[in-house]
Amino acid sequence: MIAVIGSSAPDLTESQTHLPYCVGQWIATAQYHLLTGGGPGVMAAANEGFCSVPSRAGISIGVIPDGKASTIYPNKWVELPIFTHLKGENPKGEASRNHINVRSAHAVVAFPGGAGTRAEVELGVEQDKSCPVVACVSENEMIGGLGVDALRHRGVVIVNDLDGITRFLSKRLTSPMFSGLQY
Repeated sequence: MIAVIGSSAPDLTESQTHLPYCVGQWIATAQYHLLTGGGPGVMAAANEGFCSVPSRAGISIGVIPDGKASTIYPNKWVELPIFTHLKGENPKGEASRNHINVRSAHAVVAFPGGAGTRAEVELGVEQDKSCPVVACVSENEMIGGLGVDALRHRGVVIVNDLDGITRFLSKRLTSPMFSGLQY
């Protein structure tokens, strides 16, 4: 299962959603499951890309926080919504679904986003490398106020295109630690 995380802004531009969409397609083609937070923005783009692949074996999963508008969460491309009781006022706190997202994933792909995305990145890195994190950010983009150098310093692999993401995932998910993950 590969998690895709990033901004939940519903008004992202096509250039901001293109790579998440393509990553979703790649995950489906590679026969993995996709996990997102089930909302708009980057999450919806990844879910839509995933569901655009007709021959996939995996499913599109969304972990939904409590209290979100049902018109927005889950987005229409989530096939398996997991509705939680977790409100998530503190993105790294005990009442955040971000722990579920990261602990359920075998790898995390991060795109620019806010405090929730930063929390998921940091939680992934803190898991003792059992959940490798790759961030697709440019020099002028941030994840929760962290730029490229700060993310690298925390142990996040930085790439800037789809090829970098897929190389990272292919290498990490075919290592002996992750053998047999495809479904």
